[in-house]
Amino acid sequence: MVEVGNFPSLILFSNFYGLHGQISPNMSIGSSITAGSNSLLSISGDFAFGFYALQSGLYLVGVWFDKIPEKTLVWSANRDSPAEQGSSIQLTNAGALVFTYANGSTLQIYSGAAASLGTMQNDGNFVLRDNSSSILWRSFDSPTNTLLPGQVLDQGQTLYSNAIGSSNSTYSTGDFMLLMQFDGNLVLSAYHFADPGYWTTQTFAANVSLVFNKSASLYLVKGTKDEIYSITKNMSSPVEDHYHRVTVEDLGNFQQYIYHKRNGSGWRRVWRANDDPCFVNSVCGIYAMCTSPDNETVSCSCLLGYLQVDPRDVSKGCYQENMVNHCADPSMKNFSTMVIDDADFPPDMYKGDLGEVRNVDVEGCKKAVMDDCYTLAASWINSTCIKKRMPLLNARKSASSRGRVAFIKVPNKKKSEPSPPTKRKKFDTRLLLVTGLIISAEFAFLFGALALYYHPAVQNVLKRRKSADAKTIGINFQDFTLQELREATNGFSKILGHGASGRVYCGSLTSEGTKIDIAVKELTKGIEKIEKEFTTELKIIGRTHHRNLVRLLGYCVENDQRLLVYELMPNGTLSHFLFKEGEKPSWLERAELALEI
Repeated sequence: MVEVGNFPSLILFSNFYGLHGQISPNMSIGSSITAGSNSLLSISGDFAFGFYALQSGLYLVGVWFDKIPEKTLVWSANRDSPAEQGSSIQLTNAGALVFTYANGSTLQIYSGAAASLGTMQNDGNFVLRDNSSSILWRSFDSPTNTLLPGQVLDQGQTLYSNAIGSSNSTYSTGDFMLLMQFDGNLVLSAYHFADPGYWTTQTFAANVSLVFNKSASLYLVKGTKDEIYSITKNMSSPVEDHYHRVTVEDLGNFQQYIYHKRNGSGWRRVWRANDDPCFVNSVCGIYAMCTSPDNETVSCSCLLGYLQVDPRDVSKGCYQENMVNHCADPSMKNFSTMVIDDADFPPDMYKGDLGEVRNVDVEGCKKAVMDDCYTLAASWINSTCIKKRMPLLNARKSASSRGRVAFIKVPNKKKSEPSPPTKRKKFDTRLLLVTGLIISAEFAFLFGALALYYHPAVQNVLKRRKSADAKTIGINFQDFTLQELREATNGFSKILGHGASGRVYCGSLTSEGTKIDIAVKELTKGIEKIEKEFTTELKIIGRTHHRNLVRLLGYCVENDQRLLVYELMPNGTLSHFLFKEGEKPSWLERAELALEI
């Protein structure tokens, strides 16, 4: 680590927005930096610390490369809560580093033993020191999405990607994480989906750290010196001539970049964890297909029968267009299988897939999908048909999937009956009558619109839009109205039972001409507890699919009411099956139930 003391020399500079910079790399007791006015510059001029201006007009407290036109941000203290102009950072008289928003709220960046000096070092590390020049705190110890040469990722530390599409706007926390696990394994994962990892080093040992040394080599060490795994080494771009960084990108890949210090025109990638960008789990969200014809660019599209959660950003995933009970019709005559060449759903090496059918051709795999109502998709790989579990993740069409075949089961669209032609009615057309009708219609429309807006039903819809929406948590279901569920349950008259959260009612719905028996769970514990349980249940149950477990079909949000809609379990609950009186399932059967979830 480069030690930088108190520098008496003065260096005048201006930051990348034409603002006046502070005349020292140091921050002394009582001094402050204000958003939109000044920043600290390292002695070399390579790095700056202060308020990084976003395209939105807001600011992040951070460290960035200052000499290059891109002004690449490498660390931030408030990536998820940008600040307005007028916010400030101060090294207080008590020796704390305090970030104060324009509205007066504060964030303690450091509040330990009294610091007397803050320094923007030449290696990109912003450090706080005490009176004896001992380091008390440094930005290198709390990384965001990037490591710089000389930086170490210790056990338990993480790098989080920026949100997809946010690289040049907000830099908010994204969906992907690089974790140096306590078991010594370095894992890259889509953490929102409880993903065990799509890239790992498989290094299992105690006291392991990821080192990005000052020569820009990336490797794992056990203890302080014992190198056990090399990731990148012997780079042909020395740090004397190039800037280096390793970053977890917004699309989930972990990559090393270089930038020539004298005549560089942009960051150039020299290494990446995954050569196929579609190998990144959940890069396009659930029920979406990742396409990468060149192994560089990524495009996302919804699978057939699914719609985008956010029309402006397909990477947020998709949801089912119509609620369908795939097991209601054993003949499966109302479904067909879509075949996609040179595409697949990668095998799930951790949770396992629903099943495999070996030694089959493409037609045999297609038949296996149609014959199993619990299977909505499959991959044909090397004469093996791999049935996929729900929710559908990681559908891909890229160089790595050539020669493979993906299958997706979709409901057949029913032809609508042509409506009978309407006969035109004859009526008198007198000028006075027509004029009167037009004027009356205008007034009627005006009063009707006002009455409609203030009608309780419309107000309910408006309130529902402001309420919690299941789509915001990344899992999407049918959005029922309260009236639909009232009709489906015959006025909530058939009570199945009572739970800790409220009553459960039974009823039935009709979708695409098929009757579906449902159970409606009403949450009645108080609005704060309801919201928490409502969101938790959507997250957990929504990402679980198994033939022995109940399936969540949808939800209802109106005013303060929260209801969850499940498939009705005709054979009773799992607990009843396990602990019923009389003959109970064997331990082998119990183990299969648990392991197949």
